[in-house]
Amino acid sequence: MDAANYISTLDSLDLLAQEPSRANFAVIDLAVDDRFLRFLYEADQHGSVQWWSLLENTRWQASWNQGPILLAFNGDTQFQKKIKERLSSLPLGIVIDSPESSTCVFNWAQGWLLAPAKSDERLFRFYDPRSFRPLLAAFAGRAKPIVSAGVTIYWHSGSDWQAYQSPDKAGTSELREQPSLVQSELSVLPLYRLADRAMAYEQVYRDYLPESGDRRVTVSLQERWLRLCIRIGSDPIARADVQEVIRRSEMTPADRLNAMESILEGKDATA
Repeated sequence: MDAANYISTLDSLDLLAQEPSRANFAVIDLAVDDRFLRFLYEADQHGSVQWWSLLENTRWQASWNQGPILLAFNGDTQFQKKIKERLSSLPLGIVIDSPESSTCVFNWAQGWLLAPAKSDERLFRFYDPRSFRPLLAAFAGRAKPIVSAGVTIYWHSGSDWQAYQSPDKAGTSELREQPSLVQSELSVLPLYRLADRAMAYEQVYRDYLPESGDRRVTVSLQERWLRLCIRIGSDPIARADVQEVIRRSEMTPADRLNAMESILEGKDATA
């Protein structure tokens, strides 16, 4: 599968562009923010929030303060608002709206954390918001999806909030089998991450790259832009000669990209 097909698969995901207006749990990575526990104690003014380390009863338990924890909001809407603000600025984790008990959600989260191996020797950071959309794409079609029935998961991509709602209706809670991942599923995840990053760059630089309905062309244009950045050693937009090209309103994005490349080729020829 080429890059365009990975992008198309990501595009086909049925995602929601909405903030977590209602949610009751979150998985937070303490390794990302060493001040989070202090924030937690200060923000939990009513003492209603509960939390548990997902490293509990594993070989990694002694390092719990650098690992993931599960938070239960227990109806504290003010805390939920504060945690949403913090997740908007740091890639701390995911927010969960689930009809299940905290015990069921804990078992689900710890199960996926330990999914790559039959023992606890490897950990799977499924809660990284920068990789959650690629994860959904990589695991699409699984007999046992990562998002349980009746559950909605929210994450901040770095630019906006996104959400995925399980298409299955919530059923009766039951003891689930330990999830497992095979190497073929894990091996495609980095490719989906690259495709997801290309889609993000497409939005950032859409004013400087020609529009194209063909994803293969889009990826090729991004590669040209990346080569410009590598050759310059910084963001091309910071250069005065490039800014002059950008300000020329009569030029199309394709003309601008060609002109930027010509500027560098001319400088290389006279260097």
